[in-house]
Amino acid sequence: MSNDDRWLDLGLDALPTHRAQRVRLLRVLLATAAVLRGRLDRALAPTGITSQQAAMLQLIEAQAQAPTISFVALAMGMTHQNVKQIALSLQKKGFVEIATDAADRRARRLRLTEHHHRFWKQRNPSDFSSVEEWTAGLSDKEVAAAVRLLAKLKSRAKADRPADG
Repeated sequence: MSNDDRWLDLGLDALPTHRAQRVRLLRVLLATAAVLRGRLDRALAPTGITSQQAAMLQLIEAQAQAPTISFVALAMGMTHQNVKQIALSLQKKGFVEIATDAADRRARRLRLTEHHHRFWKQRNPSDFSSVEEWTAGLSDKEVAAAVRLLAKLKSRAKADRPADG
């Protein structure tokens, strides 16, 4: 284990093996997410888009109708204020429009622009190739197993989340 990974085992020697492994799992997930997010941020840097902004745009695109800021906040595990700040930044960059909801004038809906669709249509082939390179150390079977297991973990984590977020 490299020196920068020693924190993954810090304080675990006193725990029962099953508990230590679960803490180690969380730490490895956090460390891996940070590395991959950093790679994606560097790849996106010339465009002025961050990985967090890209994730939000993809979440919005996956919805049948323009979601509210509150929906996006809940779905991404973020505060309403943080989503609003990111949405305002994306609006300035031409990726989203923030519109008042017709049924609830207090709510704001996030609508994707044509610029958003053109941008990702151009970028996706290169970005998808980069992801394939970053995950090349795993077989297709290992990728499928990881996706299944992480989806299960995410589902349980969301179900266990307190009602206030």
